[in-house]
Amino acid sequence: MSRLIDLIARAGARTIAVVGIAKNVGKTTTLNHIIEEAQAEGYSLGLTSIGRDGEKVDTVTRLPKPPVRVPAGALLATALEAIRESRAPLEVIGETPYETRLGRVLLARAVEAGEVVLVGPSTISQMRECLRLLHDQGCSRVLADGAFDRVASAAPGVTEATILATGAALGPSMRLTLERTRQVVRTFRLPAVADPGLREMILTASARREVAVVDGEGNYRALEIRTGLEQAEAISRALPRGGRGIIFGGALTGRMLDGLMAAGEHLAGLDLMVADPTRVFIDGEHWTQMARLGLGLKVARDINLLAVTTNPWAPVGPSYQPEEFLEAVGELLYPLPVFDVVLGRQALGRRGSV
Repeated sequence: MSRLIDLIARAGARTIAVVGIAKNVGKTTTLNHIIEEAQAEGYSLGLTSIGRDGEKVDTVTRLPKPPVRVPAGALLATALEAIRESRAPLEVIGETPYETRLGRVLLARAVEAGEVVLVGPSTISQMRECLRLLHDQGCSRVLADGAFDRVASAAPGVTEATILATGAALGPSMRLTLERTRQVVRTFRLPAVADPGLREMILTASARREVAVVDGEGNYRALEIRTGLEQAEAISRALPRGGRGIIFGGALTGRMLDGLMAAGEHLAGLDLMVADPTRVFIDGEHWTQMARLGLGLKVARDINLLAVTTNPWAPVGPSYQPEEFLEAVGELLYPLPVFDVVLGRQALGRRGSV
């Protein structure tokens, strides 16, 4: 059986996002497991979070949470108050200019092994800089904790690989849990456009926060709107017959997609394009509607999703039999590696479909 740290090493990833699809799906347990494996391999570790992790009680659900455990020598980028809340003795070795509601983000070293609280920066650019600072301090692997509903840590250009956690807390039945897991994994694995010129157009639109159309000859035309929201009809009118697609410099939402699909049948067969998968917010019904119209969805930069972990336990609602859930997710996502880190098992990998 492979280990998560083996997948990370084979990918050559130095910065790794650990992201939970929802609360209570085992993200922190997965993070601790990777920390243990990395320590056993002798890696010098750095950690930060886009959000908050490691507190005893979840600030939203009021449910108990597993602590984040780090070895002696691990480096953290975390807020001042988080350092004070941590049980492990921490030595401040530097600071950043980034402020959070719990104080400035500081660089700290764990003097001894113990439990820590992670409260990192709140923007992609700040996260990218904190990761760089941790590497500059000598960390060979840096883990970026992706808080609930904040997947920016998985964005290409921020981290080099992603581990995704799913679990029973995601839905009221295994069928719905599997369906939502499939939707998220499908989004995370959106393909990158092959044309380098088109890729640059998407990144240009993203930098300028533009909505643009690309005609059949590959010409880029920015529209006189700053967001696609509630401008679907204008976008549809602007796209010439035989056009290649629509570029969204910001996010693509279900609401935007509803408007587009209602605005014109001539959109059929086009590609919708965004900078990366973290900009896509659509549900299973939208995937079905897009497939019916033949609409494609592509990105300028794809996510290197290495594996998925499973948590069969839910604090509210039904829990699942661990082996059954692990194998169900493994079959659904094959050949993507799927692990239950508590069981210490990897799914057998029977063929499924994302």
